[in-house]
Amino acid sequence: MKNSHYLWCIVLLLSGLIPMAGCKKQPTKTEAPTSADEQALLKSGDDNDVSGAQVPFAFQYMWIEYNSTADDAGIQVYFDAEAWKRVKILDPGAKEILEFEAARNFKELGLTELRFESAEPSPAETMALFPPGTYKFVGRTLKGDRLIGSATLSHDLLPPPVFSPSKGELVDRNKTVLMWNPIPGVAGYQVTVSNDELGVVLAVDLLPAVTSLQVPPTFLTPNTQYNAEVLAIAPNRNVTLTEGTFTTLP
Repeated sequence: MKNSHYLWCIVLLLSGLIPMAGCKKQPTKTEAPTSADEQALLKSGDDNDVSGAQVPFAFQYMWIEYNSTADDAGIQVYFDAEAWKRVKILDPGAKEILEFEAARNFKELGLTELRFESAEPSPAETMALFPPGTYKFVGRTLKGDRLIGSATLSHDLLPPPVFSPSKGELVDRNKTVLMWNPIPGVAGYQVTVSNDELGVVLAVDLLPAVTSLQVPPTFLTPNTQYNAEVLAIAPNRNVTLTEGTFTTLP
């Protein structure tokens, strides 16, 4: 689902699971960490240097994306902070698992928002490498302040959406309606329709009560196969998706 990885965040914006751009709460600085645990965390996150004020990340999230069709899963991470030069992530056992550090021009300019994803082996492999729990985010801003935050990763996944048409069916482009089963507890859906050769992607974010979507006829070309995906977004931000195809009549 590489065409739509970056698009699903819109459904979280609409549902309030991530903050809307331009509406972020301003971080509040404090002069010192509030606990011995935070002191140790800051040291491990920034080369034993605990100088400067403490500043929270604007937001930080980790979630699993499970592709039920391919039976694979990956970890995705999304965070934002005021201009920073270094960020580290620590697992629930306080072991460092990732570090980003700006160099040369980017070190002068600073970085802010960052979103990335892992490779996608089997769900069992991914979950074995990334246990559930609290993952700490620490870093250093260009101003010398200390960034600190955390994200909770859950292994709880929603059941896969079942939708049609998805088995290569022939459809009338004037009456193409994707329909899927309702999933209890879902926070929202995203439906994508795409064709790589044409370079087109339609992504629509939908509320939990919606279980169908008519594809606009003007988006579809006659006698063409399209890829379709239905993503179910859980309240814990994990994503379960199902892939399929359909073909328009000549």
